[in-house]
Amino acid sequence: MAQLKYEQIRSYLEAEAVKPESATRMPTVRELMRRFNVSLVTVNRALSELEHAKVIVRRQGAGIVAARSSREVARLEAEPESGRKCLAFAYNDYPDENIWNTIHMIAQYTRQHGCNLLDCKIYPDTPTETILNLVQSRTDCAGLVLLFGSDRMDREQLEALGRLPMRVVAVDSMFFYSDFLPDNVYVLSPDGADCAEKMAEVLVRRGHRRIGYIRNEPRSEYTDLHLKAFGAALKRAGVEFGPEQIFSATIRSWENALDAAIAQTRSSIDAIRRLGLTALAYKSSGGALVAIRALRELGLKVPEDISVIGEGERSLYRYLDPGLTVVTPDYQAMSCAAVEIALGCRTPTKHNIFFPHRLIERESIKDLNRIK
Repeated sequence: MAQLKYEQIRSYLEAEAVKPESATRMPTVRELMRRFNVSLVTVNRALSELEHAKVIVRRQGAGIVAARSSREVARLEAEPESGRKCLAFAYNDYPDENIWNTIHMIAQYTRQHGCNLLDCKIYPDTPTETILNLVQSRTDCAGLVLLFGSDRMDREQLEALGRLPMRVVAVDSMFFYSDFLPDNVYVLSPDGADCAEKMAEVLVRRGHRRIGYIRNEPRSEYTDLHLKAFGAALKRAGVEFGPEQIFSATIRSWENALDAAIAQTRSSIDAIRRLGLTALAYKSSGGALVAIRALRELGLKVPEDISVIGEGERSLYRYLDPGLTVVTPDYQAMSCAAVEIALGCRTPTKHNIFFPHRLIERESIKDLNRIK
């Protein structure tokens, strides 16, 4: 059965409210009337239902914006709200746009499922027992989502999570734990092989045959898979790729990946010149970003002298000169899946789930085919 017009508007705005930019602006009433070719009455019906569901807020002078999530301070003494379940979300306190966007999206999806978000900001020295004690103390807690970044959980931690009477979802995980996952634990990760193959494809398509790889992130199962798949994709394309083209150093999970990218770029510049590399693939886009200046200071301009690419989109990349080419995961799909799995709305057949990437081409990769 086809949706009524107001239902179409409501579904559209629910999807819009998940986007990070919805915190400051969403489509206006006039825009909605034009987009769906409906009257003010129809638009207002959809807006009223969404406002009642606490998905949006209408304010004089501010227009329509996404409702702020009623995040509770993660304290053991916090009282459960009567009749309303909550989803606990524990995440590393790390200054990163994609982490902030993921927090926003998980909060919005949680709200759309009629739950509160129990906000658990954690730090490098936060013990796992603190999170376990918190969620077990809450009779209203329906699930737990974890965002640990580059930190690996050991078997004891996984076993402790397996004893929780709820589903646990690790989102944007750099480790897969394929050797041991309790029945109630799911791991969502970007598809490292897909990312690496898309990076290799765009470089080869633009005529690059001498390519280097800089791992400016802590080593993990994900980064190992990424590097292996990158080399394999280049070799399938007939491009030579050996150990001398891989530039890597030990980086701890709490260290700055941007500083690591600058240091590795500087320490590798002699090899980059000796090998005649025309492109560098950085594990993270932040590394590629700061490398543009580092390379320029070392006498190589991007993209005139050397091209760069990295993983992960940021809002400022399209404003750079040159704009940064990236391959980025679908964080919105990952956030949606994390909430639905944790709340029991979705039951995947596999406990490891991988999400594809998309390529965003900008000016940081020179097309060498045009020179030929």
